[in-house]
Amino acid sequence: MGATAVEIDFYNIKILHKHNIYNHEKNYLSMEEEEVYRTRNSRKLYIPIYVMIFILFGTIAFIQFSGRELNILALQATIIFSFLVLLITELHRFNNLYEIHSNALVHVKGLLKKVIRRTDLLAVSDADQSQNLWQMMLGYGNVSVRVFSQDSTMYVRNIDKPSAFIEFLEDKMSKKRSTGSGGGMGR
Repeated sequence: MGATAVEIDFYNIKILHKHNIYNHEKNYLSMEEEEVYRTRNSRKLYIPIYVMIFILFGTIAFIQFSGRELNILALQATIIFSFLVLLITELHRFNNLYEIHSNALVHVKGLLKKVIRRTDLLAVSDADQSQNLWQMMLGYGNVSVRVFSQDSTMYVRNIDKPSAFIEFLEDKMSKKRSTGSGGGMGR
């Protein structure tokens, strides 16, 4: 088993894994570190939904404090609806995981049934960032990662700090290309 150190900023997670690597030439185990960049869809994507819930509770509070009679069924429906909406947004957010390893870009999709797509970093030709006005104001966006064949572009959607994602990806791509076949352990 290897040790793991975690470095977390507010939006993204970088994980340093120490892998036990058996070196056949020298017959010993060595520890190698690998930086892994993990990110999911941004919670900022759901701000309109959070505002809607806030307005619902504000309306309930206004009715209650203005001296009007509050229907208990309306209060219960608001609470249940808000809980379900928050649960669904979090499930939707956890549906996609994007990771950059030293050898590959990995997209894990699904909660109960996982579909994992690995793209070797040597096959990646370039990455582009796109943001609309709302995304620029809130600091999240989309990244298109193109491989040498245009048919298999990987879309990384609605992530925080897309420019940091691209910088990390390009750094890993240049390290992999300079060593030829990579070096660290991929996933």
